Amino acid sequence: MSRNSCFFLGLIVFLFLAGPAFAVKECPVCGKTFDDGVSFCPFDGKTLKTVSKAEQGKVEITLTPPDASLSVDGIPRGKGPSLTFELPAGDHRLEATAPGFSPFRLSFSLASRQQQKLTVELTGGNTAGKPKDSGSGPETQLAICLDASMVEVKPGSFLLGSDRGNFDERPLRKVKNPGFWVDKYEVTCTQYQRFLESIRKMGHVKCHPNEPSNKDHTPFHTYAWALRFSWLGGNPPAKMADCPVVLVDWFDAYAYARWAGKRLPSEDEWEIAAGGGAGQDYPWGNTFSAEICSNGDYPIRVGAYPAGSSAWGALDMSGNVAEWTDTMYEPDARDGKPFDGRHGQPIIRGGSWDDESKGCRVSARDVHRTPFYRSTTVGFRCVSDVPPEPLNPAFSGATDPFLVDSPASPATK
Repeated sequence: MSRNSCFFLGLIVFLFLAGPAFAVKECPVCGKTFDDGVSFCPFDGKTLKTVSKAEQGKVEITLTPPDASLSVDGIPRGKGPSLTFELPAGDHRLEATAPGFSPFRLSFSLASRQQQKLTVELTGGNTAGKPKDSGSGPETQLAICLDASMVEVKPGSFLLGSDRGNFDERPLRKVKNPGFWVDKYEVTCTQYQRFLESIRKMGHVKCHPNEPSNKDHTPFHTYAWALRFSWLGGNPPAKMADCPVVLVDWFDAYAYARWAGKRLPSEDEWEIAAGGGAGQDYPWGNTFSAEICSNGDYPIRVGAYPAGSSAWGALDMSGNVAEWTDTMYEPDARDGKPFDGRHGQPIIRGGSWDDESKGCRVSARDVHRTPFYRSTTVGFRCVSDVPPEPLNPAFSGATDPFLVDSPASPATK
C-alpha cells in the first residue's frame, strides 16, 4: 500500500472515530426518542432501535426567554436560546418552561428529511420590571364587550333545509324552537386569548370529557400555508386581534364555549340564526352578493359587513369563517344528534372566505370533519339559553364595538 493511500485511510478512520454521532434512537414501545449513546428506554427498559437518516427530520427551535428549558416527547433537550436536533418523522410534543413564565406546550409533525423552524415565546413573565396587566386594557375590554354582544332568536316554527340544494339538504322541513341567544360576532382572537390564558391557570375543567388528556388548545398548524395564522408563544398573529380565531378544532371550540358560560349551537340552531328560518338561501335573501360578505383571500375583522346581517342581527354567518356546531353529521338532517366527542363527525356550517356562493348558503351542510380538524377557514360562535349578563358600568356604551358601515382593512396579506 502506498504512503498516500495509508494517509487517506488513516484520515477516514480518524474522522469516523472522532466525529460526533448524529444517530437517533427510538423506543419500540413508548415511541420516545433519544440521542445516540442511550441503549435502553429509561421509561420501560426496552432496547432502543436506531432510526435511519431517511426516516428523520431536523427541527430548529428558538426560545424566549433564552434560558427556557425545552423537552420533546418528555425528554429534556436543554436550554435556549436556540436548539437544533433530529427527530424521527411523525408527531411530536414539545414543552418549554422558565421560572416566572407560563408553560408552553405544542404538538407538531415532522416529515422525513424535513427541516423545520419553530419559535417558542413563553408568556406570563415580568422581565421589564413593570406590573403585569391587570386585565383592564383595551384588548381585554374589547373581548368582554364581544362576549356580551349577543342577539336574541325568538321562539317559533322555522323552515330549514332546501329542495334546491345538495341531497343532504333535503327535504325542506319545519322545526319548532323555544328560542335562544346567539353571538352577534364570530369568536375573535382577543376573546380566545383570554380563554387560553385562563385554561393554563385553572386546567381543563371546562373541556369535553372525551377530549385527549393534556390537550393543547393553542391554535397552531405546522403546514406552511397555516403558519401565518398560527399562535406562537400563546399570542395571536399580528393585526388579528379582532379577526375570527381559526386553526381551532372542535374540542377547542367546545371548551371555549363552556368557559364563556355558553355552548356550541346545534346544526338547526345555527341555520335558524343564519337564515331566519324562512327558507332563503343567504342571511340577506336569495341572491348571493360578494359585496356584503367576506369572500376573498383571508379572514378579516368580524362584523365588517353589517349589510350581510341575518334577520336576527347576527353577522358573518355566510363567509369570513365557517363555524363548528354541536351536531354529528347524518345524511338526513332530521337524524342529527349531539356529537359526543367520540363517534361520528361534527358538522361545520356557514361557508368561509375561501368558499364560493354555493358553499355560503345557509342550508349548505356537506362539511363534516374529524373533531381534531384544524383549518384557516374554520372558527366558531356560541349560543346561550339565557341572555348575556349586563356589562360592568366601566364598559357602558361599548356593548357593540363595531358600529361601522364599511369593510375593515384586511388583517394580513
